[in-house]
Amino acid sequence: MQVLKEEIRRSILQKAQETFLQTGFRNASMKDIAAKAGVAVGNLYRYYPNKEALFDAVTARAYDDLTGLITEDQQQQIQSGLAVFEEVGRVLSILVQEQREGLLILLYGSAGTSREGFKERFFAEFAEHIKTHLADYNRSHLEAPLQMEVSRPLSVAFLEGYFEIMRTASSREQVDSLTRQYVSVWFMGLGKLV
Repeated sequence: MQVLKEEIRRSILQKAQETFLQTGFRNASMKDIAAKAGVAVGNLYRYYPNKEALFDAVTARAYDDLTGLITEDQQQQIQSGLAVFEEVGRVLSILVQEQREGLLILLYGSAGTSREGFKERFFAEFAEHIKTHLADYNRSHLEAPLQMEVSRPLSVAFLEGYFEIMRTASSREQVDSLTRQYVSVWFMGLGKLV
């Protein structure tokens, strides 16, 4: 019995990530990934039984980290004010710096996988999270409550801007700067800029 080698596994994952990022899952082939990794196709299948298992290995950490952000925020009581915005900006910046490629694959290259529609599901999950904040706001502003339906456009608008930074930022420093500024502007309110 041959032993699987960690160096080969890392090479396969790296080349699969590059391929899924360029072509998406649907247009990627195990044959191309094997060739890029310098292994025989049969050997690739010893490491990953199928293309979806390879896709999951490439994107699992990004998926867990992004979806965990909402759960983590719901479980924590973060102090209010400027510290909240700084923490949100810091966490989102780190997520992009550490998981950029995996996140982009999930968002834009997951058609044909069990994660297809991830972006839409994440919008919905984030909208539900926003509803909890709207409900808190409405309890203290009975004279002018906000409609829960505004949670969906707020979710899409905020996340699409964040995803745009993820797609276009060219360096870790730019990711950090743009993400922190973006979150800051969102939370202080656009009205303060005009």
